[in-house]
Amino acid sequence: MRRTAPAFISRRTALRRGAGALAAAWSAAKLTAGCGRAPAATGRKTITFWQPFGGDVGDVMRHLRDVFERAHPSIRVEMSYAANDLNASQKLFLAIAGGCPPDVTMVDGQQLAEWAARGALTDITDHLERAGLRGQEAFWLPRWRESTFAGRAYALPWGADPNFAFLWNRDAFEKAALDPDRPPQTIEELDACHDALTKTDRRGRIVQIGIIPWRWDGDNSMFTWGYAFGGSFYEMPPDGSPRRIGRVTANHPRNVDALRWMATYARRFGVEKISAFVGNFPGLANNPFFLGYETMRLFHVTEMKWLHKYAPSLRYGIAPMPTALPLPPDGRRKPVGWIGGWSLAIPRGARGSAEAFEFIRWMCTSDEGTRALGEAMNQMPAYRHSVFYRRFEPGGDSPPDDPSRVFYEILKNSTHVRTLMPVQGYLMELLKRGVNRVLYESADPQAVLDEVTARTQKRLEHVMERVLMHLGPDGRRREGP
Repeated sequence: MRRTAPAFISRRTALRRGAGALAAAWSAAKLTAGCGRAPAATGRKTITFWQPFGGDVGDVMRHLRDVFERAHPSIRVEMSYAANDLNASQKLFLAIAGGCPPDVTMVDGQQLAEWAARGALTDITDHLERAGLRGQEAFWLPRWRESTFAGRAYALPWGADPNFAFLWNRDAFEKAALDPDRPPQTIEELDACHDALTKTDRRGRIVQIGIIPWRWDGDNSMFTWGYAFGGSFYEMPPDGSPRRIGRVTANHPRNVDALRWMATYARRFGVEKISAFVGNFPGLANNPFFLGYETMRLFHVTEMKWLHKYAPSLRYGIAPMPTALPLPPDGRRKPVGWIGGWSLAIPRGARGSAEAFEFIRWMCTSDEGTRALGEAMNQMPAYRHSVFYRRFEPGGDSPPDDPSRVFYEILKNSTHVRTLMPVQGYLMELLKRGVNRVLYESADPQAVLDEVTARTQKRLEHVMERVLMHLGPDGRRREGP
């Protein structure tokens, strides 16, 4: 069971987690963050940056660091690897509690409200104002909203992931007498395509499948199809409302419809048989979609490079995902999706220096930083004015059949993120377990989502009651016990 961290990070909290762990983290923090280190003899200002990428992406990060330093000869960036996700951020939290955080850290957008509520991040609103950077105008709105808490900015959004594009195998469509140029646009059409494309052998084992709705784990699949059905998961308090605690809506009727729909696939085709089918394809290169055995799939933008590497001759189509939403009066269906991505922030207790903010600003808004994100990392920049997007403008160098154009349309039209509340990780854990209960134990979707909603709302109110004790009317954090 995933543990949920306390609402606030304190030295006492860190010590309760174990003196050995704290000592190890303290030693690591001193080595990587340079606590107590004398100023560099060169007179350059050194800032420390913790980031979670290795391999090819780590190489790109080092390249960006070098480009930044050449453009800013008075600043040196000391970059270190640090695991950073919903399960593995203890190093950062212990460094903050020990008074030895890095100057800059990366934070997954879905974590920001929780980290800001705990007091783990520095409010950078004043930095933005001095830089003349207007967040709502500069960044894609869902990602900007995900970088704020209680009306204050705690990070700059770096990437913007359009979740997800729908891919289909054209050859498989033709063999099943389906139009390879017309992907399903509704859930009903998706179901019909799935039935036509799914095949079993004489023993009833699946040898080819249409789509697996829960491909992106239970939690992300729940968000994805919940939004595609017209659901919601969290409602912020209305502007001007005296209530400052939002409402969890995981049991929205359309979310229940989406989970019931996923459950029909588990019942009709056998969740154990589907799991056995997936187990036949271990490893990245053996992705069943690449090999032609999975004929429809939701794709993340970063997966396209693997598709082109491992299945360069695959004839596929790409379009926005099907939805259960009614067709608009104009007959033009807009893409549905939600946006995620990484942000850069200054941890609490860091010097909060102008140099640290300049590094964040450069990474998130400069031509070099955002172009590298799009071209070398195969992601979409959160900065909506990035030079990377010029390729999609009239006269740009992106061909009409460029798959990136579909992701760009999803990005431009999406209004959702997962949620904007400081118990996001807790909600995701409950959703993942709840979806698995429905799929594997035949639990009732309504009952499961009712329970998820009640438990998350209780946790949210508990956390926010403590948070609000530390926030002023303008959202600024007040230090105190």
